[in-house]
Amino acid sequence: MIKVLTYLLPGLLKVLRPEVLKKSVDAMLDVIEDSVEKSANKVDDIVVLPLCALIRRTFDVPDND
Repeated sequence: MIKVLTYLLPGLLKVLRPEVLKKSVDAMLDVIEDSVEKSANKVDDIVVLPLCALIRRTFDVPDND
């Protein structure tokens, strides 16, 4: 699976329009954030949620829930 993504990702990044790519990243981050918030583990709240926020800020991906 990782090998497939490694080959497909560069091509997808070239083809997708920036707004479509941002919506896709937003959807992916939403799934991750929701999963982390529902879990009882507090370590992932401390580590993963700030990383998601950093990705959003760095790539200007708004949280369009």
